[in-house]
Amino acid sequence: MSLRLLCLLLLLASMAHAESPGEEAFRAAADWTVQVRTAVSQPFIEDDQGSWLGAGMLVDAKRGWVLTNAHVAGHSYGKIAIAFKDGHAIPATRLYVDPYLDLAVLAFEPSRLLAQTHTPTLSCREIPPVGHPVGAFGHPWGFRFTGTRGITSAVTTRLGVNMLQTDAPINAGNSGGPLISLETGEVVGINAAKVKEESVEGLSFAVPMPYACTMLDLLRAGRDPSPPATAVDFARDDNDDLTMIVARSRLPTGTLDLRVGDELLGLGEPTQDLATVTDLMDALRGHLDPVSLRVRREGREMTLQGRWPPAAKITERRGLWLGGAVFADAESLTAGLIVGSPPLMVHHVDPGSDAETAGLTHYDLVVTADRAPVTSLDALLQRARQAQARHQPLELLLLRIGDDTSGDLFVYEHRLLPVEEIAPIGP
Repeated sequence: MSLRLLCLLLLLASMAHAESPGEEAFRAAADWTVQVRTAVSQPFIEDDQGSWLGAGMLVDAKRGWVLTNAHVAGHSYGKIAIAFKDGHAIPATRLYVDPYLDLAVLAFEPSRLLAQTHTPTLSCREIPPVGHPVGAFGHPWGFRFTGTRGITSAVTTRLGVNMLQTDAPINAGNSGGPLISLETGEVVGINAAKVKEESVEGLSFAVPMPYACTMLDLLRAGRDPSPPATAVDFARDDNDDLTMIVARSRLPTGTLDLRVGDELLGLGEPTQDLATVTDLMDALRGHLDPVSLRVRREGREMTLQGRWPPAAKITERRGLWLGGAVFADAESLTAGLIVGSPPLMVHHVDPGSDAETAGLTHYDLVVTADRAPVTSLDALLQRARQAQARHQPLELLLLRIGDDTSGDLFVYEHRLLPVEEIAPIGP
């Protein structure tokens, strides 16, 4: 055998055993991707009762931080654990939940790590172009540490947020896991959702990594990463994408004077042009008081100065357990759709509970308790304890969506709720 032929055979053998970029990326991802296990017994409206699985990734080993989706971590008080590939599970808590991007940062005691664990390289500056090869990694339907391949299809608007669209298949259990560039091995997004229609294929969505990096950088600096409160509605164009034109503002009087028809152009100080609502929200994190915005109003450019309140922190939310029902704040959920709507709402009703027997259902808004207006959880708790001391049910006046039989859009109904069970939820 000639020396040239021998060298060729050795080269071909080495190529056959060499890892492709995709294989190397998936192998590395198994070291820093985790399984997120969440269990909730008394859920707020955003969550389901019970337990579920999702994915996440270790973004800071020294601090013990895991990045995942908010809907994986849950919004309710419950138990959270993260598990690595070796099966080692560690209890975790919510450090921060982002209501806008559907992201959450979980924290655990870093000393609980069994060994030195790598963290991924995050693509914080650029969003990959259309056609870029990517891989989704996670735990679809409970199959642990599984990868799928695809390409980036577009940057589009999903639920009011700029998202990476990809045809890499994802399923339940992939949420919160990384979307990885198969060229560089960097994480370019966090898998979040897919279109579930039977006739639809290849429509998956991920939060672009640059937006998540802004949140992480502010957290590391000890600053509040909260985005602006979703108190401004923007008009949509023919493609159902959000424009920068204000359709309605629910900002309190004395804050930022945004008006219907205003076109937002960007920041005023420092001057920065912005093209999308998501870019605006990203730029305002950590800079909400005061806010300087450039707008076009009736054809004239001007700068507005004021305050845009931050979004309510989900990790600080409180609730009240009464007779098998969860009562909590309603403002973020009604989003001002009902003018002057009551501030409290029924988030959950346990099957077979006194609350279900009394006819309560989720989304009921609480107008009065024992014929007195209730504007806070503390007021509702006081009325419930008074009724409990009298050994009488709590009389509730509820505002609820009407049905076909009533013919009314909204109806008011009285319900009598036994209150033998009373328990505050949260801080």
